[in-house]
Amino acid sequence: MTSSIKVAVAALSLAAAALSGAQQIKVQVDGTPVYFANTQPQYVNGRVLVPLRGVFEQMGANVFWNQQSHIVTATRAGTDVELTIGNRTATINGSPVTLDVPALVVGGSTMVPIRFVSEALGAQVGWLAADNLVTINTTTAIDTGIIATPPQRLRRILIREDQVIPVSLDHTLNSDDNAKGDTFTATVIRDSDVLADIPQGTKIEGHIAAVHSRRNNNPAILDLSFDRILFPNGRTVKIDGSLISLNDRYVSRNSNGVLVARNNASVSSGTDQRMIYAGYGAGAGLLVGVLTKRPLEGTILGGALGYILGQVKKDQGQAKLTDEVMLAPGTKMGVRVDHDIAVSW
Repeated sequence: MTSSIKVAVAALSLAAAALSGAQQIKVQVDGTPVYFANTQPQYVNGRVLVPLRGVFEQMGANVFWNQQSHIVTATRAGTDVELTIGNRTATINGSPVTLDVPALVVGGSTMVPIRFVSEALGAQVGWLAADNLVTINTTTAIDTGIIATPPQRLRRILIREDQVIPVSLDHTLNSDDNAKGDTFTATVIRDSDVLADIPQGTKIEGHIAAVHSRRNNNPAILDLSFDRILFPNGRTVKIDGSLISLNDRYVSRNSNGVLVARNNASVSSGTDQRMIYAGYGAGAGLLVGVLTKRPLEGTILGGALGYILGQVKKDQGQAKLTDEVMLAPGTKMGVRVDHDIAVSW
């Protein structure tokens, strides 16, 4: 952030602390209260700001935070809303909009203006002053063409440990531009009888577990983890997922046509327990297996670099370092499920 933005953020943070009323602000989405575990909604210059995720995910939006650029992105029903911490200019599908109050940081939490983001994402927002209550209605469209549909009966499947879900990356990931903790999504590729039961447009949200730029003879690295399945109807399911190649060396199909990790790539086998993208070869990033379940950082990273280079040379011959790992939208990869999960939507 520039020094001017830092000053603005500091000033707005102090204003938020001073202006937060004694009476707690409450929020409901379609009649259901939103629970705020830590930082609570706050008044700033006559606007209500709320923590980044809870409200908008309850609306069925996907929310992303870029730690390095301090940019918040919320996506719902084909609309992308982007805000930068401390900046009064936001964008809706790329078009600039001026805000009364920008997104800011309060008590370590990223706070965004609830009315602007909610209405930009196609919801109706109301304010009940007597109850200090913000109401959000997602079932009534505002110039979006969204039509409310009656609730449907939940469907349910069991995804077993070591099952592999093929996905296609939605966003560019780059070892130079992204930072540890940045979130991203990838769209599920429905390529088997089981995954065909998952709705079109289902996504998996992940985060960058570790990132390492190229230094001398050490490769650039992107280490990815996967955290949640995001269904088109707004439902989410937590998962514990790790990265795996879709190459036949690492995955196979069982008798039901489901992709599963081969023994040499399974959690219990003691080998290739984690895969990362390394900056080697002709491609933008080469998937390499390493002997750890933990993200590659600190001493674990230092000890793994030599092993990674050895694996690449064994598989690819003389490896050539690239300046970065750059994964383009559409990059296909596997999400290995590390524990059984029951999936409902």
